[in-house]
Amino acid sequence: MTYSLRSQQQLAQELQQTQVPAGALAIWSLGQAGMVLKNTAGDLLAIDPYLSYAIEENHPGTEFTRSFPPVLPPQALAVCDAVLISHFHDDHMDMGTLEPLAEANASLPFYIPSPDAETLRRDNAAVERNVRLAITGERFQVGQFSIKPIAAAHSEYEKNAAGHDRYLGYFIQCDGIGFYFSGDTLVTDLLQQELSQLAPDIAALPINGGDYARGARGIMPNMSFRDAADLNHLLQSDLLLPFHFDLFTCNSDNPSYFVDYMMSHYPGEKFHLMMPGERFIYMK
Repeated sequence: MTYSLRSQQQLAQELQQTQVPAGALAIWSLGQAGMVLKNTAGDLLAIDPYLSYAIEENHPGTEFTRSFPPVLPPQALAVCDAVLISHFHDDHMDMGTLEPLAEANASLPFYIPSPDAETLRRDNAAVERNVRLAITGERFQVGQFSIKPIAAAHSEYEKNAAGHDRYLGYFIQCDGIGFYFSGDTLVTDLLQQELSQLAPDIAALPINGGDYARGARGIMPNMSFRDAADLNHLLQSDLLLPFHFDLFTCNSDNPSYFVDYMMSHYPGEKFHLMMPGERFIYMK
């Protein structure tokens, strides 16, 4: 499978040159769970960028092999104002991306769930200057972006001794738009309650699900396409952006099932399947 929406150079230029209209948000897909957001002020946020071949290089023979090449080199994200990491799994917290990115921009903050942020600060000199602690409920500001970490349950909630969550999503606000990026998580009563209060305009949710065969191989479950569609309907979000369906054939589900379910159960509700490297401009 190959994608050729634009070259790496064209995409890197596009990140910098795109002018976002007032009341809008620019969103790029990096593939898998990776995204970049840009607001009217020009602030850039990267989320869970996996822009290397680190998994298959570090684990020869793994079933986790890329279906398409990285849409950007890691250094292209040096223009960003922050990187948000949802959790420690290699396709979300990719050291093959973060280490060269830290070398390219030593002042670029990497917000990482605090249990693993503390470990990186102690054990990885290449990124220790960049690491910031992301803690559930503790808002922080990146330019005009207001960001609130939200607890996630990647099969279950996991906390360290201080009670800090190891899996996070992020609720991001700017210019009157609320964007929720779930990270890897199942739907829980707690998550539904919190998101109902936040009322995001855009919900970015995984649709790869899980099953016995994957669980037997140690692959952790995620929302299914039904879970994501049902949660989006409950929240009455304006737009659903599914992710986690394109990079690894061993841990995916057919996105056409998601499309069929949306069209048959929630006709008229908006969604968009983004392709790697694609830019999408959302206007509320």
